[in-house]
Amino acid sequence: MKRLLTVNNLLYKIIAVVLALLLWLYVNHQENPVTDQIFTIPLEVRGLEQNLTISERPSFVKVRLQGQRRLLDEVTARDIQAFLEMSGLDVGQHMAEVHVSVPQKTQLVSVTPGSVNLDVEVLTTSQFSVNVTYKDNTPAAGFMALEPVLTPSQVILSGPEEKLKEVKQVYVEVDLGDYTFNYNQKLPVKIEDDKGNLLLDWITVTPSQVDVLVPVISELPTKTVPVKVPIEGEVALGYVMARTVTAPELIGIMGDEKVLQGIQSLTTQPVRINGATQDVVKTVELILPEGVRLTQGAKVTAIVRVEKIMEKTFTGPMVVPHNLGENLTMEILDPAMELTVSGAESLMEKLLTADITVSVDLSGLTAGEHQVPVQLNLPPGVNLGEVNPSEIKVLLKQEP
Repeated sequence: MKRLLTVNNLLYKIIAVVLALLLWLYVNHQENPVTDQIFTIPLEVRGLEQNLTISERPSFVKVRLQGQRRLLDEVTARDIQAFLEMSGLDVGQHMAEVHVSVPQKTQLVSVTPGSVNLDVEVLTTSQFSVNVTYKDNTPAAGFMALEPVLTPSQVILSGPEEKLKEVKQVYVEVDLGDYTFNYNQKLPVKIEDDKGNLLLDWITVTPSQVDVLVPVISELPTKTVPVKVPIEGEVALGYVMARTVTAPELIGIMGDEKVLQGIQSLTTQPVRINGATQDVVKTVELILPEGVRLTQGAKVTAIVRVEKIMEKTFTGPMVVPHNLGENLTMEILDPAMELTVSGAESLMEKLLTADITVSVDLSGLTAGEHQVPVQLNLPPGVNLGEVNPSEIKVLLKQEP
């Protein structure tokens, strides 16, 4: 009896596992059923001798795959390869089978077409000049386009001889709409027959792109002026605004000649430097007077150089007399002068004693001792801190 119960329990367990497996398969099939999906795949040619080419073949084939829906949803055309194996084939007509490589866990249902008739020919090459056609050959108002320059101006076409005979035009397409400056682009080379059909599927172009320059110039008077950037605010304590640089520094403008005569520079929107401790870089727009247009872009990059303030002390600078009377010589009786100056760190590091001019005005003074104030002439951006002494005693001597 006990043995019978054990057998029955085992049987029930087996039945339960089978039922669970069937239920899992049913649910999985409902949620992720097997389905078909069609992909459009480029048709490659493999193994063809380098001196041969194919005059006619489909560019794409339709591939139908079967698999679970979730898996097919993740498949893209890049995961599938369709190709013609041309190894060993010579000039002439051939029937070639389309081979397809598909991702794992998917099944190939069909490929359309499954085979293609091919006409294998000797590869022919020829040199063609590249022309320029225009979608729009009109630049912005007040501008005109000059003759285009192509680099290179000729390309090599390779393909079946019959297809090369059909070539009517080799060209690049340019759009000059609203251009106010030179058009300079790298453009793809296109090939058309006399019916306007593109032949790129059958013919290889070398190089496939060319550099195209179309000079665009103003029909109005032009002028080049410097760019100025207004600065708002103050840098942080202990720092100084060293200088302002703009890119570009000069800008081209055009307009009526009388209007241009009154413009010496262009101003941008202001740049704020409140509390700055490092360089401030901003892209700002130019402010244009009425009736004036730019010959190039309307934006300027402004770089405000912000540096720490540095002090520097000099001892014994040369004192130069001014307006010294005739037959008089000057001798300084005080100890060597000491002066302290400050400015941007980069400026102070290069500053030398010879860059500072110290002078005394001796107008109307005669021989004898005199107390005279010193006068300092400092380079731009250098500020005077202290000077000791601020007046010096000099002895004027009459020459014999």
